[in-house]
Amino acid sequence: TCYCRNTILTGIIRMYLPLSTTRLASGKRMLNRPLSLQVEGVVYTVPAGFITDFSSVPAGFRFLIRFSKVDVAGVFHDYFYYSGVRSRRESDRLWRVIAEMGENGATPAQSWPAWVGLRLYGSIPWRRHRKARPRFPTRR
Repeated sequence: TCYCRNTILTGIIRMYLPLSTTRLASGKRMLNRPLSLQVEGVVYTVPAGFITDFSSVPAGFRFLIRFSKVDVAGVFHDYFYYSGVRSRRESDRLWRVIAEMGENGATPAQSWPAWVGLRLYGSIPWRRHRKARPRFPTRR
């Protein structure tokens, strides 16, 4: 089980519940409870049971950034891609914004090149999720 401390972030983002996950045999993580985040005045909730790999950054760009700096950003990005609640462009932009927030967030020098990787290679998982028709609601 992974427990990240309850963090209240400044600016446009506020996280309401700490991140709590269970590691699966596949190496992915399953949320133990819902995770809510307010971004630019909109509250998004990733439901308990959602499975994430934490890492939305394509493999060739992962050396740029420590995963612990972008875990929460990765969960929301995975959910945005899975559910289609935001467009691909907006999902990628929000990943960068969330990744940079908080005292332990990524620096712009880390997040921007990783964001470029998302923009270049994110179309593959985006199309896969759009074809699959998600089982989770698209708006929470």
